[in-house]
Amino acid sequence: MKRILAFSLTLLTAVFSFISCKETEAYDDKADWENRNRAFMENVVSQYTASPANVATAQEGQIFRLLSYKLDPSKDWDPLTSYVYCKVIERSENTGSPCFSDSVKINYRVRLMPTDDYPQGQVIDQSYRTDKLNPEVNIPYPFCISGLIEGVSTALMYMHTADTWLLYIPYQLGYGTGAKSDIPAYSTLLFEVNLAGFARTGASL
Repeated sequence: MKRILAFSLTLLTAVFSFISCKETEAYDDKADWENRNRAFMENVVSQYTASPANVATAQEGQIFRLLSYKLDPSKDWDPLTSYVYCKVIERSENTGSPCFSDSVKINYRVRLMPTDDYPQGQVIDQSYRTDKLNPEVNIPYPFCISGLIEGVSTALMYMHTADTWLLYIPYQLGYGTGAKSDIPAYSTLLFEVNLAGFARTGASL
């Protein structure tokens, strides 16, 4: 009887251990990350295709796209990898946009694509800690546009002071195929950016 009981307990322990291992192995919030990010960007691209817009005519909440500043606009480019997709959150009445050589002050929050663990996307960098951006209390950070990742630089050169946009940046215009700090390789970036101000080359920011 003791042998049967001991064997049963051993068997149950093994079963539960196996199930536990399988569950641990099966669950990885960033499993198949490259393909999932590609699928996510394909969905973003389909939203643009279904409702085409451009930077001048896009209404709040409508997606439009901007070709990377590094690419020749007279040529055809892959819509999945060559554009930053943008959504207007708030549009100002200001005019004028910064140039590539200018300096900017921005409020920003950067997330990865949504996952089970992070339904809104994991925050990987931010300039403010309030739940929502409040330009009246949040202190913007200064940057040179030329020193930012390709997708952000591209978008900023179309923005006006006090504009707030959400950028969907494919990894080709972000940090590419290599991991960087908390950013896995092949990561799409969701970059909420508010342009607080800019200064021309040589001028004080």
